[in-house]
Amino acid sequence: MKTLAAEFAYFLRGRARQNLKALLVYCAFLIVMVLVYAAIFRFLMWHLEGREFSLIAGIYWTITVMTTLGFGDITFHSDPGYVFAAIVTISGVLFLLIILPFGMISLFLTPWIDQRLRRRLTYELAEETTGHIVIFGLDMTTRAVVSKLQAQAAPYVVVTVDQNEAFELEAEGFRVICGRPTDAKVQTAVRIDQAKYVIANLSDPENVAICLSVRSRCQTPIAAFANDDDHINLIRQAGATRVVPLHKILGRYLAIRSTTCGALAHVLDSFGDLHIAEIPVYGTPFAGSSLDKAGIRERTGLAVIGIWERGRLTVPTPETLLNENALLVLAGTRQQLECLEQITGENAMNDLIFILGHGRIGCAAAQFLEQKPVPFILIDKTANPACKNHVPIYGDATVRHVLNQAGIDQAKGLIVTTNDDNTNIFLTLASRQLLPHIRLVARANCDESVSQLYLAGADFVVSNASLGANILFNILESKASAFLTEGVSVFRRPIPEFLVDQRIQETQLRQRTGCSIVAIESEQGQIEVSPSPETILKTGSILILIGTPSQEAEFDAALGRD
Repeated sequence: MKTLAAEFAYFLRGRARQNLKALLVYCAFLIVMVLVYAAIFRFLMWHLEGREFSLIAGIYWTITVMTTLGFGDITFHSDPGYVFAAIVTISGVLFLLIILPFGMISLFLTPWIDQRLRRRLTYELAEETTGHIVIFGLDMTTRAVVSKLQAQAAPYVVVTVDQNEAFELEAEGFRVICGRPTDAKVQTAVRIDQAKYVIANLSDPENVAICLSVRSRCQTPIAAFANDDDHINLIRQAGATRVVPLHKILGRYLAIRSTTCGALAHVLDSFGDLHIAEIPVYGTPFAGSSLDKAGIRERTGLAVIGIWERGRLTVPTPETLLNENALLVLAGTRQQLECLEQITGENAMNDLIFILGHGRIGCAAAQFLEQKPVPFILIDKTANPACKNHVPIYGDATVRHVLNQAGIDQAKGLIVTTNDDNTNIFLTLASRQLLPHIRLVARANCDESVSQLYLAGADFVVSNASLGANILFNILESKASAFLTEGVSVFRRPIPEFLVDQRIQETQLRQRTGCSIVAIESEQGQIEVSPSPETILKTGSILILIGTPSQEAEFDAALGRD
């Protein structure tokens, strides 16, 4: 039955679905033709031969004549009637016996047979395959990883136990092998001992089984997801090289961006003594002034390396106006960030964060805020049986008086993290209208919802798939890269030899790649933040750059990656 359903599903997707629409239009045309012929039949019978027939009889006569059955129980006895019957017969042969079968064969039967002939699943990789990525379990996160691997023409294979899913993935262009992940024959077929990395993305017990079975065969590195905090050590003990508790990382990421206190409260990443941080312009002395007049570098030593404003990161100039809705992306030392906090005059206890949604990710965000400590309030319709540490306010956050009674007018930050994107969009829009200057961070379960959440008024949107894919890809590439937000990252690269002893302005890095230099780390470990265009690049130094993933790829393509 499942196989029949899968075969039937072929006609409901892709090109077959468009052809099905054309078939339905053609069938509607045939129905209209039959009805018109039936009406003409009744008219001619009455006016030519004085006999009266019902519409059903007219339809019956038309169908028997068009299909050339010709039972003969209802016939014309006049020449005009014979002519009309001949016309109906010829049109039936043309439209029913020629065009309709030909269309069915060419539009449906032939493509389906071709597709069945092409469906030959691969059950093992070629012997020369090496350095590939083996992925157990495909979801939105690992799909995003596969997209990056395909863009770089990097070898990979997806393993699934479901044959129908394997056929569907193969039709989408994935490289697939069908089999049970812990089966020794399957692991031999995917040449797991020659793989660069293994990604275990199933349930925690299945990931443990995969790690143990792989470790019994080889020492290929394994990156495994953990759905429960209590299982992290178990998965690690089973042999995982890296364990990724994505819900915990996502909760931490949301919490960092929700706080509105000083820059030290949301340091995004560190490169030695260099910290990448951000701070909202709203409520600071800098709001409304230009970057030059704000004098941030002169007063603190910090470099403003970017300005983030609801989905868009720009590299500022001295004339850039600092709007209240913007956030400054800063680079500097801890002491310089402390100096900035003294100017803004805020600390963690001045904050109040509302978390709408007490699932695993909302709970992880609350745990991170507790460690700061930053006050927070959780709101959800139902209790989270897995959390015993937090007591939320039970109520429907889509109802405004629930938020008002909880004291949302006192909040400075808001995290929207329910499991439904439509609810997240609604809550984001309603919260933005209620509190225009609140720092609003929203979670997107699907990448398609990211742009809608920004349009609804979110300052930051965090996509499960993008964040997870970025973490996994950094693990696969063994690179240090800070994930600032959707589509922006800070990354390190050694200075190419052909750029040594050149001034920064001579290299034209920004013009050639779009990336901007955040800092230069010398061979001795000293970091020069936001170097001037006259700075000379030295041998052994490391460039710390900011840009989008495509700009990072452009940098590697244009200047070569060491």
